[in-house]
Amino acid sequence: MDKLLQKKLSFKLALILSIFSLTATAQSKFLSAIRPDQVNLQYAGSIGYISGGIGYNFFKEKTALSFHYGFVPESEGGWMSIFTAKFEYKPFSIKIKDKIVIHPFNPVFFPSYTSGDNFDYQFDTNQYRKGYYFWSSALRLHLGAGTEIKILNNKKAAFKSVSIYAEANTNDLYAISWFENRTSTPVYAMFKLGYGMRLNF
Repeated sequence: MDKLLQKKLSFKLALILSIFSLTATAQSKFLSAIRPDQVNLQYAGSIGYISGGIGYNFFKEKTALSFHYGFVPESEGGWMSIFTAKFEYKPFSIKIKDKIVIHPFNPVFFPSYTSGDNFDYQFDTNQYRKGYYFWSSALRLHLGAGTEIKILNNKKAAFKSVSIYAEANTNDLYAISWFENRTSTPVYAMFKLGYGMRLNF
């Protein structure tokens, strides 16, 4: 009887250890899958006075999808929070020896959502008749392009490279406003500039 009880306890213990092992393995794989390929810090550029984000590379780093949170402080026009999902394409690169890679032209597309007292997905129909304003004050669709200089690091280091970049973009509202005033407004007025730094893992 004691031997039978001992076998049952051993079996239960082995089963519990197996479950814990499988759970730990699954958790490790999940954490590895969601670990970002890059972290980003940006100044201006339509996604906040200062913004930070994480990103993931695809297709041998030809494309990247990143998620950002930015804010505008009271001193710069009123407190606003801006949430952005950015898609970037890097069609070609120029390598200088073994230390520098230049991406001269990176098209970018991103929607952004602004949260603040004066922003909403749609205008209040109690104040404005339906269709009076066809755009959302909070949601913007942006199109632009950037230039990136990547400085490669030691392969054994915690991060593979550091990038500095500049980006110009416009959005649906800026483009419409420029078109309606194109005779008096230069085309460059509808573009906003941003500058940033990125750590690539």
